[in-house]
Order: sequence, then C-alpha cells, then structure tokens
Amino acid sequence: MKFQKIVSAIAALVAPMAVVAKSQDYARHIELSLLFYEAQRSGKLPENNRVYWRHDSLLDAGADNGVDLTGGYYDAGDNVKFNFPGAAALTLLAWSGIDYADGYKEAGQWDYILDAVRWGADYFVKCHTGKNELYVQVGKGATDHGFWYPPEYVQYDHPSYKITAAAPGSEVAGDTASFLAAASILFKDIDSSYSSNLLKHAIEIYDFADSYRGEYIKAVPDAQGFYSNWSGYNDELAFGALWLYRATGESKYMDKFSKIADASYGEQDTKAYGTCTGPISWDDKRPGAYILAAIITGDEKRMKQASWYCDNVLTQPKTPGGLWYDANLSKWASNRYASNAAAMVAMYANYLPSSDSKRSKYVDFVKKQTDYILGDNPAKINYVVGAEANSPKAVHHRGASGTYDSQDTNAKPTDYNIFTLWGALAGGPGPDDEYTDSRKNYEMNEVALDYNAAFQMNLAFLVKEGFNKPDPDSVKIHDRSFPKKADTPDVKVEVTEKTIEISTGSNMMCSSWCIEFTTDYKIEAVHDCIMHQSGPDYIICNRRESNFLDGKGTPQIIKYQGSNGQDPLTINESVVMCDGWHAPQSSHKPVYRPENGRRYKVTGSGGVGNTTPLFEQSECWPAFLCGGSNTTPKTTIKKTTTTTKKSEPTSSSSCFAKSMGYACCSVGTEVVYTDNDGQWGIENGQWCGIGGGQQQQQQEEKCGDYACCSGCESVYVDNDGKWGVENGNWCLIKESKCGGSSAVTCTGMNSGYQCCDTCNVVYTDNDGKWGIMNGEWCGIKSSC
Repeated sequence: MKFQKIVSAIAALVAPMAVVAKSQDYARHIELSLLFYEAQRSGKLPENNRVYWRHDSLLDAGADNGVDLTGGYYDAGDNVKFNFPGAAALTLLAWSGIDYADGYKEAGQWDYILDAVRWGADYFVKCHTGKNELYVQVGKGATDHGFWYPPEYVQYDHPSYKITAAAPGSEVAGDTASFLAAASILFKDIDSSYSSNLLKHAIEIYDFADSYRGEYIKAVPDAQGFYSNWSGYNDELAFGALWLYRATGESKYMDKFSKIADASYGEQDTKAYGTCTGPISWDDKRPGAYILAAIITGDEKRMKQASWYCDNVLTQPKTPGGLWYDANLSKWASNRYASNAAAMVAMYANYLPSSDSKRSKYVDFVKKQTDYILGDNPAKINYVVGAEANSPKAVHHRGASGTYDSQDTNAKPTDYNIFTLWGALAGGPGPDDEYTDSRKNYEMNEVALDYNAAFQMNLAFLVKEGFNKPDPDSVKIHDRSFPKKADTPDVKVEVTEKTIEISTGSNMMCSSWCIEFTTDYKIEAVHDCIMHQSGPDYIICNRRESNFLDGKGTPQIIKYQGSNGQDPLTINESVVMCDGWHAPQSSHKPVYRPENGRRYKVTGSGGVGNTTPLFEQSECWPAFLCGGSNTTPKTTIKKTTTTTKKSEPTSSSSCFAKSMGYACCSVGTEVVYTDNDGQWGIENGQWCGIGGGQQQQQQEEKCGDYACCSGCESVYVDNDGKWGVENGNWCLIKESKCGGSSAVTCTGMNSGYQCCDTCNVVYTDNDGKWGIMNGEWCGIKSSC
C-alpha cells in the first residue's frame, strides 16, 4: 500500500527548525547518503568535491609495491581501505542503481549515484594488477587504529596487501567480481566502452577467485582482526556467478552458481547455502544470492527460496519501537542490519506483481524499518547525520571529529564533531531502543561504507514506489544542514605583556589554527604552542594539547618570551589560518598545509567587521554550490509524485495571509507551522496562509507538540496515545474529553493507515479490506 504518512513540523519563520519527527523525505536522504560516500573518498579529489573539509589524501597509496592504488573509499571512521567490505557495499549501490534507477532519477540523484559507483570501480580496476593478482587492502588496521589523524595528515606507514595464485582470497576476489560486473551493467547504456572494461576485469577476477580457492586472511593476516570471513567463501562465489550470469548471459556462470546452491551440506553446517535467515552483510552474501537468483531466473525453486527467506525476515524479533534486531549481530550497528534485512525484502518485492498478496507486507516492512531510522522511533532521533537538528553529532570518525585524539581528554574539545559528516548512518540503538551519541561508543556510533549501502537502496526503492514526501524547506535550516552556511568571519587577537590570545566568535570553529604576523619584536620562545616560523615573519600554531577555537569566544593562549630591553609587542595586523595545520603525536612532525585551510586578515584586535576572508567568500561552503563558482550546479532534490490528489486554489478572500503580503495555500496543503497570525503551509518553497487567522478561529488546543483532536475517532495507537486525523494533520485524542470511548478499528490502523470515511471496498488482501480516500489507501472500518 502506498500510504503517505503526515509529517508535522514545528517551525519558526525567521529561525532554524527545532524538532522534526518522522521524515519521509527519502529523496533528500539519498542526497545526504551520497554525500557520505563523497566524504569517504581517498586520493586526489575532484574540483566538484562537495565536502568542503575533505582534501587530497594518501596520494602515495601502493607506492610501497610500485603500484598506483590511489582513489577508492576509506572503510569507516578510520583511514584504511578494506576492499572486502568495500566491494560488498558498492555492489549494493550498483544494484540499487540498476533496479531503482527511476527512484534516483526522481530524487534528482542519478548523476551522483553513477559518480559514486564509478569512483569505486576505478579504484578496484587499479587493484587488479595482474590476471591472478589483486590488491585487497591499503593501510594496516592495527597501526591505523593507534592514531586519531584525519586522512589528509596520515604520516604512519600504510602498506598495501595483495592476493595471488599462491596466496588466494576467494571471498574478496568474488566480491570484487560481483561489484565490477554489477557496475558494468549499470554503465552498459551510458558508457559502453567503460562498461566493457569493467566486465573484462570482473570475468578475470572471478576466474581467479574460482580457480585458486582460499581465505584471504591467510594472505593478509592484518584483516583477521577487522573483517574475517566467518561464512566461508562459497557465498561470494555463488553471488559472483549470478552477477556474471546477469552481465553476460553465459550459462557457465549459472552452472557454477547451481553447483554451490544445490550441493549437499551437513545438517550442522552453518555455512550451508540454503539455511541463512539473517541479513545480507559484508560477510554473508547468501541472502543476496537468494533474491538475485529468483529475479534473474524466475525459476520456481529459486522463487520459493526467496519467498521463504523474506517471510523469515519478517517474523524475526524487533525492538519495542519496531527496529528489526538480530541478537547475534545487531549489537554492533543495529540500523545497518535492519536496513540490510529490509533491502533484500525490498528487492524481491520490486519484482513481485502488485497482485501478489505478500507484496504489500514486504513493502510495509521496508517502509517501517526506514521510517524508524528517520525518526519514527521512541528516541525521536533521525539517525542520519546532518538530516535534522536532533541527528547524531558525535559519530566515531577521525576526519569529521576535527580533533587529534578522541581518547585524549586534553586534546578532545568536546563530545561532538567539529565537521558534519553529512549523510552518515549512525550505528543505531540497542535492543531497548536506547542510544548514546558519543564518539567513544563505536558500537552505536560508528559509521561505515556498508552501513549506508542497503539503507540507501531502501530509500531509492521507496522513492520509486511513490512514497516520497518532501520536507518543507524550513526543516532543512539548522546549523548542520547541507550545504553549510559560510561562517561569519569573527576572529579576535588580544596582545598582553606575556601572551597572545586568539578566539573566535559567531560560532566560527577552527579545528586547528595558526597566526601569522610581522614584527621587529624578537620572540625567543613560545609555550603551549609551536613556532612554525620565526621572526620577523612569525607563524605560530596550536600544539596538539592546546585545543581548538570553539566559536564561543574561548581564548587560546600563546605564552611568549621576548628579549630584554624591547618595546612591548604590538600586532596591528595579523592573519589567522583556520584548519590547514596538524600537530600530531610526538612521534610525527607537524604538518603545515595552507591549501587546506581558510585564512583571515585580522585588523587590530579583530572581531566582526575587522576580520576579512582572504579567499572568495560565498553564501555557503563549498562556494560552487551557491554562486561562488560555476564548477558544477547546486545539487537539488526534485519533488516526487505521490498519490495525493491536487486541488484547486482557494480564493484570496478566504486567506488571512493575503493582507500580510503572502499567497494563500491551495486546498489540501498541510499545516507545517502555526503562530499568532494563523496556520501556514509551504508551496513552491514559499510560505502561504491556510484559512482564516487566529482571530477568526478558536485558539487551537495543544496536546504536547500536536493539536488535540476535536472528536474522539482514533485511527492509530502508539505509546504516545490514540491518534486521529483532522484537516489532513495528525492530532492526539484528548483522554479527558473522550474518556474510555472505544476506538474505531479498521484494516491497517496500527501500521499507520487511516480509516476510510465510507464502506466502499476497492481491494482485499490478507490484512483485510481496503478503500481509497483523498487519493490514499485507507482501511475499511470494522463497523462496515
């Protein structure tokens, strides 16, 4: 059923939005998710890099073995490129582009999904350095996890590791073949020569995986502590064979798949092909093979297996708030595994005819899991970073943290990240829906390539299905929204007899800083900071322990010693560089990279009006997104079609806002804000008035954050109470008014569907009888 749940927003016309619950703007979240993948990029970044705080990194990847392994994606909050989970995640992204292309196009994100897949495919092709030679990891996890450095400033060794015929790795090679084969399908009608090259590599890599079998952790022991393959490599070989069959149509690949799928396994063999009821994951590809085999063959046996799997997924435990939860897996990133489980159900539902009685249940399951993540949960948290004001702010990520060491209480500024890791899906809540937004809590607050992959698949599926409901523009205006509004330049420099004090205001934060000034005053030494360059043209930067500029006026103090007999130090003009400097642990040298920083001229003691950017200022960062350059157009989200019917506009005389210079909303426009003037909606990105003003209405009674219903008819019940719908908006039933009156029951009411006003039945399934009201599905009341 394609049901549009009503989203209520509490807004301020001139201020940021405070709280938004239950977003169903799946298109906007696709955009954010793709931004997360851009934030994970390694290597030389393109000119149209949309993540302003990321810069070139690991440009010497592979140099230890004389190969070019630049590019690709960092795995998680660390600076290692683990190809095993990376290929698994990118296979899902490519798969979503193939089968949910309409969803991406409707969301305005088609070019970006192609770009994300191509960025990964280019890297994996580089990794294939010989017919039977494949690089599978760059960076040593055991070393990398001992430092808390952003990728741009890595100084420790980052060796590259490969598998060969003598030291094979069938699981990682099989996954790489799956990804490149899927990517070749995605690009087949877009760039045929590129597609052919990807397929060539996929075929060779799969032959290597199949001919020389073995577990890659024997070739790369470092991977064992991070991504050990617990399910064996048969699942990757089966999945890879299916992708090669889909890409080539050659029956030999179907034969290879069938040999694994139809083999005899022992009753206690946990790796047996047909026994998996868990989610697809970086480790286990069996669920993906169940679904892919069904949809590309249509074979009754494979369809039954896919149905059996999906039915099992739907019956497994959930948290009290409704998140799918696997007791063995979900402790570490529950949102990931709920999304993974839902993704295969969605993919199967995508190929079922609308007449299939199971389809609506499958779609409903996918929607509920996704909506939970977007805020329809007991904690009322949108788990996508940067999506809402209440989204996580302290996910476990070195680059975004803006700090030198998350475990160093002297260097750690606070338990939130200075930079916004837009679109990252935080790990998620525990079994009782509890969640802590802390960088140290990596089980709940880690991020990774594979966390977002299936989640993004589900978003694209829901857009394709017609469920997208764009959030009002006002919902997106908060301090961590995308793109970032440019900082108000506000740097102060105060000089005393023994100190130079630097601070920033107006919420202008700098994760690191340097001050540059010219003076004849001879400074002999500085304390608590580093003299990067001595006089007369001084450059003095923060030491690792001396913390960041917090945007709240907290001074960072340079203690200096000058030669005796001098006039006092005066600084009439200085330049303060925000970021672009890294003061690492004592075992490594500081790094000064002004090309990564933002420099400001400070006149006198500075402050607003006396702080001038020495770069092209624009409305937002990066500048090309909002008029500073024409490198690429601003990313936009198209409003997607829904099942809501259009109405004729109201007459100007029926709207209070007309006299205030605003337009009147069309009939049926949702109320997104109410103030003393009346009720407001948004059309075409502009505020519009709904009906008469408050002076013409009775003051609306509130039940918490929602209006109280005028009647007692309940259409939905949750932990907050009984809900009704009036004027197209959710309202709470007032218990004191309605007492113990029995609620009206109807088909699907506890799944979020409204009750029909009439008894006209248009469709019947296993859930009951359905009608249509205002262009939406509604449940037939039990009284009919």
